[in-house]
Order: sequence, then structure tokens, then C-alpha cells
Amino acid sequence: MTIFAGILARHKDKIIPNSLISELRTVISRHPDDKNAVIEFTDNGIYLAKVDINVLKQPGSFSNKELTAFAAGDPLYQTNPSMMPGPRAESLQNLAFDLAAGKLDALYACRGTYCAVIYEHANSRLHLVTDKLGVRPVYYWVLPDFIIFSTALRILEALSFQKKSLNLQGVAEIACFGYPLSDRSPYENIFTLYAGETISFSNETINRQKYWEWDKLPIEKTSDSDIGTSAKHLHTIFIDSVKIRLQEQKTVAAFLSGGLDSRAIVGALKSLDVEIVTSNFAPLGSQDQVFGQLAAEKLGTHHTHLQIGKQDERDSYHKLSVNKWINSTTYTDKKLPKPRVIWSGDGGSVGLGHVYLNPDIIQASRKKDMGRAKKEFFTYNNCGISTKLLKPKIASTLINFLNDGIQSELDSIHSGDPGRIFYLFLMLNDQRRHMFNHFENIDLGRVEFELPFFDSNFIAEIIKLPIDPFLRHVFYMEWLSYFPKAALEVPWQAYPGHMPCPLPQPEGLTYQWNSSTEATRQNKLHALKYAKELSRDSVFSHQYLNLFYLRLWIILMRFRQSDRSYLLQTPGILYRYWSKVAPNNKNQI
Repeated sequence: MTIFAGILARHKDKIIPNSLISELRTVISRHPDDKNAVIEFTDNGIYLAKVDINVLKQPGSFSNKELTAFAAGDPLYQTNPSMMPGPRAESLQNLAFDLAAGKLDALYACRGTYCAVIYEHANSRLHLVTDKLGVRPVYYWVLPDFIIFSTALRILEALSFQKKSLNLQGVAEIACFGYPLSDRSPYENIFTLYAGETISFSNETINRQKYWEWDKLPIEKTSDSDIGTSAKHLHTIFIDSVKIRLQEQKTVAAFLSGGLDSRAIVGALKSLDVEIVTSNFAPLGSQDQVFGQLAAEKLGTHHTHLQIGKQDERDSYHKLSVNKWINSTTYTDKKLPKPRVIWSGDGGSVGLGHVYLNPDIIQASRKKDMGRAKKEFFTYNNCGISTKLLKPKIASTLINFLNDGIQSELDSIHSGDPGRIFYLFLMLNDQRRHMFNHFENIDLGRVEFELPFFDSNFIAEIIKLPIDPFLRHVFYMEWLSYFPKAALEVPWQAYPGHMPCPLPQPEGLTYQWNSSTEATRQNKLHALKYAKELSRDSVFSHQYLNLFYLRLWIILMRFRQSDRSYLLQTPGILYRYWSKVAPNNKNQI
């Protein structure tokens, strides 16, 4: 596990304030064990810092008289498909020398999820790079005299060196999708690298370069009769993606839910004769929990059901419970080579399952009727922003920003098959930002994930194929037929509108996409509590909220059965980021 951050002076005569270095050193990690574990590099006009607790069991740094480099994640530098990737530090070294020489060969050869910083001592040039999909983020804050960067947005948020201001376009996109589009963040002048991008800073010059462009990959011509051949080929690529991450390990840990993505991971590992310790943190009596347990029994894993234990409300991995599991004797007795690395099915449902797409979206895109395609996409996925509780001017501004951002992002994608535009939109935004909260809090969670579904070679092979067979999990099920038969001998939880599970299922189990009465009650209680917090802030409420509608909303929420908590989402997200930059935001609109 690595977090890195740093400061670059943009002018030769500019000295980085000691107070800024001290503050960055303090906030890079919130975990007490890291207080004296910060590794640093300082030279004229540069300060680099990283924390690495050796979760991956390989160093993520490289330094000689010419270069200093840090990596987060593992690049998996593979020069030959028949050879295993080199060690993490060796991969980083190859990246560093290539970038310093102005070459991109090493970047092309990496298929992992990673990001890196490389500093050239002699010419004071700094490079930031992220993987081909941008899953491992790097944020950078452009100031007149300094560039400040980090692998977690919270680090830049915590710095008091200079006031920040809201980027309302980023906020509107977060309210709609859960993440900002393109290179935006919720703050002005704080950006994140695109997928497959490297950026170089030298004095006042900023040079951005995309070394990998997914929409430039050729589309292969295949017929419906070729689906079996294509599925078998993708299965081979996927098994290879598992092998190169597995290396010599014979015992690993993995999540195993009631869905197919984690089951595919565990099935692939079983086919490679690996012993697997699995866990599931779904509610008791749910399809997710029961089907996960049945799959564990069928696949022969050592399975544990974890109690709900979140670090915060956005922690979908229940890190408190995961850490309790990792420290249990049941787990430690297995003596895993990498005990804090967990294999996860993240990325499978969108990357391979195409879960957010349907034929109407694809056909409208192919006809270049993007107005209809957007409408179909938003309707199918029930996404948008609710601005009723905001002042009309604020509401209008956010809606306009959102529409502009979506259109700009769609216009930037040029696929050989226009039907792939929304798939690429999702991969370059939704999936690129998918692990945001995990990386934001990796200092506290202290686990890394192996993510074979995000393997860049695997994704490239998907994008080269016609999109139509992938819809509704049709291709996915053909692909799964090449896994151990046990993977499909017990029921699984299918997505609404996708291929249903044909196996008989136990009655009385709750379904992930149906809200329970208790969940609805908890949503309402949480929303009412948060509404009080917003309305108590007189500066925010008078600047942004439509107080008449807010009071009416509170009455309706208290005395009616329907759940209208969704109306608070946009004001709540706006307040979350506004409160981090207040009071420097009173006259933004």
C-alpha cells in the first residue's frame, strides 16, 4: 500500500515554505503507525513524501543520482506475454527511465492498476502518470508558485496553505453520477489525471500527454456464431491476468458475494489450484449472503460472513469488519503470503457485463441521435440531479454545468463503432472513479485489492469486439461456461433486466435492488438529520437553499410514508464540499 504526495516550486527562485512541508507530512496519513514511517525526498524546489506499509511485499520506490520515483499499486510491466511481469520496483525503474528519456514504451507494456511520480534531479522536471484506465488516481493542484499533488484528494483538502474554491461543474457531476467527469474535481484548479495520461511539470510549463486512447482501438468484425470463440479467447486473457497477479502465491484471500463477478475471480483462482479464504458482508438472509455461502461450499473455500462494519457512510467494503477478519485466528492460521491483499470482482459488471447499457442506447448512438441516446441512458439508469430544494439560480447553474459536462465528454469519444460511445463514457468515468473511496481512505483501511477485471489487456480485448452480444450479460454467461462447472451449479443474484438465473432459488431471501422497509426508514432518518445540519448553517442555507421547499420537504418526510430523501442528495453534496472551503465561498454565485 502506498500513498504519495509532493510539492514542486514552479520558479527557480521560489522556496517551498517549511510550514507547507510540515503540514503535508502531517496529513499524508491519519494512521498512528505511519507517524514515523514517512519516506521523504527533498531538493531545491521539490519535496516528495510517501507512506508504504509493505502490503504488496515489494518496494514501491526507486532512486539513484539521476531520478527519484514512487509508485502506488503495481504497474505489472510485461515486455513479453509469455513472461511474468518484473518486480514492482523494477517496473517503476523502467517507467522512470523511459519517461525521463521522452519514451512511452514502458507505459504501453504495463497492464496493472497503478500511479507513479518520477522526478529528474538535473533539470527539476516532475512527471505524474496513471494506468491506462486511470483507476489509481493522482490529483494535482495548480497554484501560481507551486504544484501540489497527491494520491488522495483528502490530502489536498486538508492543506490550509491556500484557500480553495468550489468547482460547481464538478459538484453537479458528483450529484448526478457520484463522481466528476473528465479531469475535474469539486475544486477549482485541482485536477486529476485522465485515463492513460502522463503530465510533466518543468518550471512554469505543464505538458499533458495521453499515451493510451481506448477509442482508437480497432473493432473486429465477428458474427454471432463467433461468440463462443471470442468468449474462450477472453477467458484465456482473464486467466492470464489472474496468473500475473498471483505470481507464486498458493493461498490468497478474496471477497465472495452472491453475484457473478467475485465468483468468476474465485473460480479462476480454483482453476489454478489455489487455496482461497473468502468473506462476504451482505445482510443475513439476503440473496447476496446465501448465494455467496452456497458458492463457497461448492467451490471449497474457507468462508466467513462478516458483520457490517463501515469506516464511514461511503465505505462499501466494510473495512472495520475486513480488518477484524484479517486479524482473526481463522485467517492468520492460513499464513497468507500477502494477508492484507484481497482479490475483488470490482469492474466485472460494467467492463464485461455492460450492466448500464441496453439496445436502445446502442442503436440511438449508432444513428448519431445523441439527444435520444442520452435520454435513454438517463432513463435506463435512473440518474439525474434533483434541484428542487435549491434556489432557482443555483439549480439552473448546476443543471447547465451538468449538461455541458456530459456533452463535452461524449464529444471527446471517437469510437470506430458509435454504439460503444456510452460504454467508453462509463469506462473512462464511472469505472475510472470506481475505487475513489477505497483509495481516499487506504491509510485507515490498510488493505489493497487485486483487480483482474481492470487488467488493461483484458479490457482492450473486450473493446475490440462488437458490443451487441455483451448486453444483458449474454456474452458474460458464455464466458463463464469456460470456468469450473461448480461456479454455475448454485444460484446467483442477477441484475434486473439481465439474463435471469435459471436455477431454483430458496424462497424468502431479500434482493439487493429492492429496498427494505427498514432501509427506507433509515434513509429518511438520516436525511432529516442532515437537513437540520444544512438549515442550521445560516450562510449556506441563505445562499443556496430554497427554504420554503426545504420546510415543506421536512413536513412531508415526517408525516408521509413515501421516501423523498433523494431530493436532499444534490444540496447535501453541495454542502459537503462547500463546508470544506467556507468561508472563502460566500460570493461565488
